Order: sequence, then structure tokens, then C-alpha cells
Amino acid sequence: MVSTVPASPRELTPSVSTGRRSRHPYVPWLVVWATCVWAMWAWPGVEVIPYHVAWAAFALMYGFEPWPRRQTLVVLAATTVATGALMVAHVRDGLLALDELAEVPLMLLLCLLVAWHVQRRDEAMARAAVLARREADTAARRERLARLTSHEMRTPLTIATGYTDLLLEADDPGADRQADLLVVRDELGRLARTSDRLVRMIRLEDILPAGPVDVDELLRATARRFAAVTSRRWVVEADAGTVQGSTERLRACLDTLIENALRYTGPEDTVRLLATREGEHFWMGVADSGPGLAPDIAAAVNAGRTPAGPTDGRSQTGLGLSLVRDIVQARQGRLYAGRSREGGALMVARLPVTSPAGLDPAGQPDSLPMRKERH
Repeated sequence: MVSTVPASPRELTPSVSTGRRSRHPYVPWLVVWATCVWAMWAWPGVEVIPYHVAWAAFALMYGFEPWPRRQTLVVLAATTVATGALMVAHVRDGLLALDELAEVPLMLLLCLLVAWHVQRRDEAMARAAVLARREADTAARRERLARLTSHEMRTPLTIATGYTDLLLEADDPGADRQADLLVVRDELGRLARTSDRLVRMIRLEDILPAGPVDVDELLRATARRFAAVTSRRWVVEADAGTVQGSTERLRACLDTLIENALRYTGPEDTVRLLATREGEHFWMGVADSGPGLAPDIAAAVNAGRTPAGPTDGRSQTGLGLSLVRDIVQARQGRLYAGRSREGGALMVARLPVTSPAGLDPAGQPDSLPMRKERH
């Protein structure tokens, strides 16, 4: 078992006691310290300036790079003794008021507090770095486990689906038995899609590189990929051109929206992939000729919420729309739902063409692509 909290802060604190770099702060500090002590001795009566400069130099150098604890205590003790002895001598000679000696322990206490807080800050940062590395390792192991699990599930699911199809193609299987086999095949397909979607969600948690994406070609390639395995009337209407973004995330949005459309359409229905540019934003989405979205689902999507859950037998876990919404919102975009000109569902995202920083993603449902769908 691996402990989540290190046993000792020393394990987390970067070493500063060895190496050439750790000796650098002593040289300028020693020069300033020696100059200030000499000035206090040479010009009695005006030692207030060099005295405070000597202590300020320590605080400044210690803030740049903390010193090891032993060296810190030696430096503080040396500064306290040297400056304090000179101030006591000046008080004895009548050059300094007695109450000025109160600054000696006060400055020592102030610098001790500075050193303590700097040490606590560095230990906290070191702990945060360790926890971040552990979180990254945990995420990598989680993704690997998800991929392995999905792979292990996919093989038996494929075999089971194949045997189910063989049984369905058998001579005169009987109406009741055929209905049962259709249910089995449908559930096997549902398990396979859910497994793929979970892996997709875990993968999209990673930081993916952004670059130029030809949205039009992405839509055409996606349509060709789905047309090879599904019987639908595929239509692509794309004139968005090239945008900046992650191809993987845009493809994930399209795949998820298409999967939703496929569940509500049949072999004779139309699935249309659309994309267009509008100023500093572009629209990308999927329309179909199915029964359309329920009013509560459309209202939830347009309000920026994920629908509460499955509303009919063809709805699944709700992970799909949640995935699309998270990707779109991370890019500072908006997801809209409506009715397509084919009479079915329309799911379309409005996204910035370039980096989302500084852009206002809030579009209106009456904007150009949505208005076109109504006519």
C-alpha cells in the first residue's frame, strides 16, 4: 500500500544544501552584511539605516532561495550578535537611546517568522507537486484499465453478437425465439456502445494538442465512416473551412451526436451533418428525419443543462449529451437543440473559430443556422 501523505516533509522539500547554485545567495548577502556592520561601527549614531538594511538583505536573499535550517540559524545568530553588540556599545557611550535595543529581539523574531513561512510555502508546494504526479499516474492507470476493460469486453461482445446473428439466420427459429434473440442482440450492441463511450470520455480528459482542423473534411470523413456500417441516407452540408481546435474532440462530438441520431432513425431516414461559419464562430451539428426531440430535452439542452435521464426505450445513460456539452463548454461554446428541416432532431454547437480566450460564446437560438432549419 502506498501512503497518500509523505511521512516527512523533508522527503518533499527540494534540496538546497548541496550544489553550486545553493551557495550563490551567501555571497551577495555576506557582502551586504559586512558592509552594514562596518557602517554601524564607523558611523555611530546613524546606525539605524545599515542595521535595518542588514536584516532586510537576509529576508530578500532568503525569499529568493531558502537556506538549509542550520545555516539559517547560524546567519540569524551572527547578525543578532554583531548588530546587537554594536548597538549595546552605542547605548553605553550615550550615542543611542536605551529603548532602541528593543529592535534587536524584534528583528530576530520577524526574520524567524519570514523563514518559517517560506519553509511552509516550499513544503506545501512540494506536497502539491507530489500529489499532482500521483494524480497523473492515477489518471494514466485509470485510462489504461478502462482501455483494457473495453478491449476485453469488445471481444466477447463481438463473438456473442456473431452467434446471435447466426441463430437469427437459422431456418425457422420461431417467432418467440426470434424476438428474444433480437432483444439479446440489441442489448449486446448497447453494451458495446456504452463501453466505447466511456473510453472516449476518459481519453478526452487528457490535454490534447490543438491545431488547424478542416471541419468540412472532418464531416465528410465521418459520414463515410458511418455509411460503411449503417444504412441511412447520409448528407453533408459543410462550408465552415478550417478552424483552430482538437480534431479528436470535434470528432468525439460528431460521433456522439450521430449515435444519438442513429438510435432514433431507420434505414430509410436521413442523417445530415452540417457546418457553417458565422463571423468569429462556426456551427457544427447533426440533423435527422426521426421523430425529433422531446420538448423537455430540447429545453434542458438550450438552457445549458444535461437532460435528467432516459425518457423512452431508446434513450441510454445520458453520458453522450454530457460528453458533448462538456467539450463544447470547455471551448467556450454553446450547444443548441431544435427541429430540423427534415422534421426530426437537430443538435448543433456554436464554437469560436480561434482560441476561445476573450470571445463571447453566447449565441442566440435565432442565429443563422438555427433560423435556416426552421424554413
